Amino acid sequence: MNPSKGCILCGDELVYTNDLSGLNCHFCGKDAVNQQSCVNGHYICPSCEKAPVEELTMTYCLTTASTDPIAIAMDLMNHPHFSLHGAEHHFLVPAALLTAFYNFKGQPGMKKTALDAAYERSKGIPYGFCAMNGTCGAAVGTGTFISIITTASPLSGKEWQLSNMMTARSLDRIARSGGPRCCKRDSFIAFVTAVEFMDELLGVRLTNSTRINCPFHASNRECSREECIFYPDKKGE
Repeated sequence: MNPSKGCILCGDELVYTNDLSGLNCHFCGKDAVNQQSCVNGHYICPSCEKAPVEELTMTYCLTTASTDPIAIAMDLMNHPHFSLHGAEHHFLVPAALLTAFYNFKGQPGMKKTALDAAYERSKGIPYGFCAMNGTCGAAVGTGTFISIITTASPLSGKEWQLSNMMTARSLDRIARSGGPRCCKRDSFIAFVTAVEFMDELLGVRLTNSTRINCPFHASNRECSREECIFYPDKKGE
C-alpha cells in the first residue's frame, strides 16, 4: 500500500469535508481538527501522522477495542513511519497480542501496565537480532506476550513452560519459512502461531478474521514472492 496515493489505512481516495461531526482519529480517538479524511471515513490527526512508531503503537493499542491482533498490527504497519523491516516489530507483536487479549477479556484497564512491560522488554532486542543471535524478535515477542499475561518468572512452573513453548513454536515456523528475513512475514507468522497457541493451550479464541494478503511485497526487494505463504495471488492483488 502506498500512503502517498491515498488513505494510509485502506489506500482509498482522500477527500475534504466541512462536516467534522463524528470524525475521530483512527489511532488516538480524538475529534477531528482538519478537513481531510478518506472516502471510507478514516481520519488521522496531525499528532498521529507525525508520531514516532513506538508512541503511535502505544496510543493505538490503548485506544482500540479490537480483538484481532493481525488487524491491529496491519493498521500500524500501514503508517508511513513504520519501517518495512526494523526493531519496531519486536514491540508491535506483543503489543498487538496484549491489546487483543485484554480487549477480548473485557479488561482494557489492564493494557497500560502490560504494554509498558512489553515495551521495556522489547528494547533489549535490537534490529538484526534474528541473524546475529539466531532468534527472531517477533518470535520472542510472542513469548513476551505469554509471559506477561501469565505473570511468569524464572521460578515459575507452568507459566515458564508456556512462555518458552510459545517462543519455540513461533521461532520454528519462522525459521522454516527460510531467509532472507522479512519482518512483515515473520510478524504475520508469529501472530498466526500465537492465536493458535492461545486457543489450543489456554482456551482463549482471539479474533482471527484478517486474511493476510501481504500489501508490502512490492516494497521489499528481498521478497521471496510466490514462496511466501502471504504473497497475494492475482485475485488478492
